[in-house]
Amino acid sequence: MINMTNTENMHWHGKHGSPSWEPPTCVTQFGVAARDYCADKIMAHEYQDCETVLKEKVKTLAGLVRKSKQLVAFTGAGISTAAGIDDYASKAKGESVTAAGKPIVKDWKDARPTKSHRVLAALHTAGHLKHWIQQNHDSLPQKAGYPQHCLNEIHGSMHDPANPIVPYEGTLRNDLFDWLHEWQTRADLVVAMGTSLSGFNVDSIADAAGSPSHRGLGLVIINLQQTPYDDRCALRIFGRLDSVLELLAVELAIDERVLPMDHDFVPDIAPGALIEDDMVKVPFDGETGEPVPDEPTRWATWDLRIGSRVKLTGGTYEGDVGTVMNKRTDGAYRIRFEDSINPTFNVKRRPFSLWLGSWWLQEASHGHGITPGGRIPFVNVPGGPLA
Repeated sequence: MINMTNTENMHWHGKHGSPSWEPPTCVTQFGVAARDYCADKIMAHEYQDCETVLKEKVKTLAGLVRKSKQLVAFTGAGISTAAGIDDYASKAKGESVTAAGKPIVKDWKDARPTKSHRVLAALHTAGHLKHWIQQNHDSLPQKAGYPQHCLNEIHGSMHDPANPIVPYEGTLRNDLFDWLHEWQTRADLVVAMGTSLSGFNVDSIADAAGSPSHRGLGLVIINLQQTPYDDRCALRIFGRLDSVLELLAVELAIDERVLPMDHDFVPDIAPGALIEDDMVKVPFDGETGEPVPDEPTRWATWDLRIGSRVKLTGGTYEGDVGTVMNKRTDGAYRIRFEDSINPTFNVKRRPFSLWLGSWWLQEASHGHGITPGGRIPFVNVPGGPLA
């Protein structure tokens, strides 16, 4: 029997933890705080559960997942470090267990999904995972096959020009913030992964799930580092995300649903919507981008051929008009903006480019906007190939 107090057991394992479980081992020591801007100066040391305890914890997690009706994933930078994406806010950097030996991807658009991303996509396909709140900007969930319409990219995206990356001092989209709070109320189980939970507004999803007044299954945290919420968990797992989620897929018998690591996303356009390459019919108004599923005469044509002109329907650059410049081999479109005006200073911005992921053709053709019942990212305006 391990001699731990109830408080220690709760801290290392969560309320579903067993007194017989060994505490995790510190595998990497760092003499700095995990996040220097966090009020709780938690050191960046990394811990791992032993193999026996990890397997028991994964079995417990699988039981919670099976019971859950409204499971939400909440992910931070730690889910993507194994893809070679640098966790720029972390003090651990390349010495982390997850990042060790991984080459840093210079262009995030070249990054590929990790095993964790693919398992979470399989959890959705299997009917377990209902919603994903993603703090990262890297679009790896969509590349792994997770649907955009069940994903809240609350801090912005590299592949949605109407929801560009939000800086620390920036403003979140109101509709995405409202969507976050909707799921904060709906969620019966929140699994936080690879996030330091260091005080951002979006941490409210974990705060609510870990509250004593929460009526659901609670909060699960999977992270190598300690967090301010460890004492409030239903289950606390210390381990590499890829390893933990791979074990979970086997425990839930969904491992055959996990797509291979070399799988490339190809958009599944709605039947009858494809006009020609880079042109699709979408059930949204061509002027406003609002959904009009029952009014086919108002349905817009999305034209993403080189030279086409598009106007953004929301976000930081709402109303700005850009030109489709080129298309990557992975299907992403580059849109260049040369006439954007900064409304605060009333000055013209320098030209810049934003990207649109190929999955948006699938989403828009099936009637999905940025949020349920919301607009698509852009509409076409006169000019370009058909002018």
